[in-house]
Amino acid sequence: MFTLKKNAIKGVVASFLLLGLNGCQVNNINLTPLMEAGKKSTDLFEKSLAEEVEIGEEVSVVLLQKASIYNVRDVQKYVNSVGMWLAQQTERSDIPWAFSVLRDDSFNAFATPGGFIYITTGTLEQLESEAELAGVLAHEIAHVVQKHHLRAIQKEAKIGIAADLARFLRDSQSDSDSSGTTVFGDHSVENKLLNTIQDVYSDGLARSDELEADKMGMVIAARAGYDPMAYIAVLQKIDAQQDDSSFWQAFSKRHPSAEDRLSELHKLADKMTYIEGKELNDRYSKMIK
Repeated sequence: MFTLKKNAIKGVVASFLLLGLNGCQVNNINLTPLMEAGKKSTDLFEKSLAEEVEIGEEVSVVLLQKASIYNVRDVQKYVNSVGMWLAQQTERSDIPWAFSVLRDDSFNAFATPGGFIYITTGTLEQLESEAELAGVLAHEIAHVVQKHHLRAIQKEAKIGIAADLARFLRDSQSDSDSSGTTVFGDHSVENKLLNTIQDVYSDGLARSDELEADKMGMVIAARAGYDPMAYIAVLQKIDAQQDDSSFWQAFSKRHPSAEDRLSELHKLADKMTYIEGKELNDRYSKMIK
């Protein structure tokens, strides 16, 4: 039997949105937006934005059960403002984007459908400029723009995820016990969906999705006026930090190698024509350090 304090967790998600957050990975769950996905189920693209946001909220509920908000409003507002500016450079600027910082020492970030993006304090501590922050956020924004997670969840569940999850959200509102706890049967569609969400975010996206998000993220950052090469510096930091720990082994499983990613991005950079972008090291240090 799967038991979830759904109402309490949704309160946490709501508080994130009020602060204007967006972010990364949480505690013991590998939450990076990476996973084995096949592509292209068309029914997801026929769903309304409202349904996509509803699904993203539910995915956040599942992933944020052990999350702790970074309760520093100025940092939250700063990260949210950078993220919102980046999102306006995409063809999906109509999404109700929300960027949140989570208190977590790991170097990670993840996104959920509908424009919910999370980044950890551990990541912020490792970055050195606003341009590097923009590179990380733009990568996650690209996953949302391309609906990578929606496709991956649907493929993993082998069902019409959008319709079933939307029905689950409606039904669960009336199935809570007196304590506010919603209980799902082991063999229910709802339980399958929850397990699917966790599997998708622990296994990671298809490597082709990660490479696509890398490239699109660099373009988004350049459009926003940042130095797109700053994201390459972030990947170099990640490559330098990798060791034999279980975290980095899991990270390597979910991502293409840093060498492959850097090779592809250097090819893109050679083709890009852009006005020299800003790095904004001092502003970042003032807000984060």
